[in-house]
Parts: sequence; structure tokens; C-alpha cells
Amino acid sequence: MSRVKYNVLIALTCLLTLSSFSNNSAIRLQNGSIQQHYDLPNPLKAEVIGIQDGDTIELKFLFSGKKAGQRMGKPIRIRLLHVNCPERGRPYYKVAKQYTSEQCFRKTVQIKHAGNFDKYGRLLGEVVLPNGRILNKELVKKGLAVHFKKYSKSQEYSNLEIQAKKQKVGIWSQSSLFLGQL
Repeated sequence: MSRVKYNVLIALTCLLTLSSFSNNSAIRLQNGSIQQHYDLPNPLKAEVIGIQDGDTIELKFLFSGKKAGQRMGKPIRIRLLHVNCPERGRPYYKVAKQYTSEQCFRKTVQIKHAGNFDKYGRLLGEVVLPNGRILNKELVKKGLAVHFKKYSKSQEYSNLEIQAKKQKVGIWSQSSLFLGQL
């Protein structure tokens, strides 16, 4: 068999193998533990494998749908909806990140979402913990996040923030000078 025919045969074999995957909604990876998905179940259920900060987690779920943007083919990141935790270098940043980690790292959670992504390719959603509580709400209750009014009109989250302020918990125990830096 000539080298050209051999190369064509190899190319066709590869093409046929890849096209058989395109008809499936998931591709099993080498270790068999993470699958690549082209659609998003709702709620999405997966193990948390990373904590980026207090309001961003990463799941053991590869999403390759169009909306994934720069995160296509990578473990999906979830940006907690309705809330905003302190940024790196700010007071309570580490506390919020640690709390998020204690609540969900290496645990299977459910993500309630509307299929919306932010400009960084993160799915926007609420994280339902194994005990049924919603992480987003717990962060606001404990004063480790504020209600992100720029992107959320939720009266429930607004009320949770008001209660945390009254109780002077977490970030609300700080001076008003600090609060302007969130």
C-alpha cells in the first residue's frame, strides 16, 4: 500500500471515529470520570472540584455548548447568581472563599439556572447544597456576600442583606468606609 493511500485511510478512520462522537451528547474521557456535554440539564448535578473565590466554583462537568465561550471543553464554572463576595485582597475575601469551600468542595451539588452565562463563560446559578440549603443565600445571611443589585432584582436576597446588616455580621461588622470598597 502506498504511503498516500495509507495516510488517506488513517485520516478517514479518524474522521469516522470523530463523527461517531458528534451524535452523542457526551464523550467519556480517558479516566472515565468526567464527561463532555453539549447540553445543560436543569438542575445540573455534579461534584465541586474547585473554588475560585467566594462566589465562583468549578464542577466536574465539561460543557462544550456554544454559550461556554472561552470555557468550552473545560470544567464548567458557576458564578453564584444574586450575590457578590469580597474580591481578592479585601477584608472577608478569604473567609467567604473558605466558607464556600467548607460547604461544597468535593460534594455533589445541584445548580438551578436559566441557561445564562456571563462574559467569562461562567454559568449563572444558585447552588443547592447536599443538605438542601442554597449557598448563595447562606453567604448573604452570614454577611460574606452582598446582594448584587446591579444584576439582581430579587426581593428575597435584598431582605437577607437587610437582616445581615441589622445583625452586623461578617462584612457588616466593618466600618462604612470599608463597605464602599466592595
